[in-house]
Amino acid sequence: MTALEIGTFHDLWVIDSGATDHMSNKLTNFSDFTFFSTPACVSVANGKGAPVKGKGKMKLVSYTVNSDVLYVPSFPFQLLFVKKLTTSFNCEVIFSPYKVIF
Repeated sequence: MTALEIGTFHDLWVIDSGATDHMSNKLTNFSDFTFFSTPACVSVANGKGAPVKGKGKMKLVSYTVNSDVLYVPSFPFQLLFVKKLTTSFNCEVIFSPYKVIF
């Protein structure tokens, strides 16, 4: 699957070791959410900026992510930042060719 094909998979979660924050394109995923009065921007792989509309907490499986998750409605997928996730859950991550284990 190429980055161009990913655009249609809005429920796709990408695990990223080089990100700066967790990000989601679905407002329904959030709890304790705050809209920004002035949207900020995050840089994306194509060099353009994507507007960040707010931030909040998000439940992941049966755990609440303790660090803020940014709401970026224009993102074609949802992004988990490895360092923040492993710090939040005090866990390790193992990547294999077919799965990721936390």
